[in-house]
Amino acid sequence: MQDWNEITMMNADALRKQMRMLAALDIIFSEEKWLRVHHYEAELQPGVAWGSINNGAGDHLHVLFTNSGTLIKGFDHESPLSPHAREDGEIYPGMYDEVPEVLMAVLRDQEETLDLEDVTFCLWQEGNDLPWKVGNWIQLAMAEEDKADARGGAEFLLGYLEKNPVDYVDWAKGYYDLPDLPLEAVAEVYEGKPVTVSLIKQLCPERDVAATLGELQQRGYAVEQT
Repeated sequence: MQDWNEITMMNADALRKQMRMLAALDIIFSEEKWLRVHHYEAELQPGVAWGSINNGAGDHLHVLFTNSGTLIKGFDHESPLSPHAREDGEIYPGMYDEVPEVLMAVLRDQEETLDLEDVTFCLWQEGNDLPWKVGNWIQLAMAEEDKADARGGAEFLLGYLEKNPVDYVDWAKGYYDLPDLPLEAVAEVYEGKPVTVSLIKQLCPERDVAATLGELQQRGYAVEQT
């Protein structure tokens, strides 16, 4: 599992590639969209790609990729930083402070989809340059909350961005209740190779191959009809 420091060492290009790969694997393993944890849309709106994670337990992560920068916004429903855990029911103070307006504009435009008010941590990257930046909320949280709670569940949710094929296999076996999962086949997706009929059959023999290839192709993934 990746901790806060590891994930914030990824630049926007690496993070986008990671979210695309994870979403492709989830498409292969589940025909039911609501059961998938990792999602990716190449064009949420013109010039904006969107990666998301929804664990089905009330927690979610959204990543916006724009030409100007990238924003990560997460919500851990058990975090004391949640608006629902606060007496005033408001977003934690300073949560969106200093976020560039170009990124805030996308959040506001997609408020319903991106759950603008359900947030327990937020960080962003300008352009494709490290480091990631965090608003004023982190200083207040560090002063007011226990250290384990002060990051708003960031370690927990960013941990869904498994960093290598071995991590994904370990997670997918449990989540999709798989008795076995060929590491070599998962590694091919991580390497960005086109998804083939043979690869789908190796990963998920019961999956409708034509439907899987069709959805992957529709979403912009490289596929081969062989």
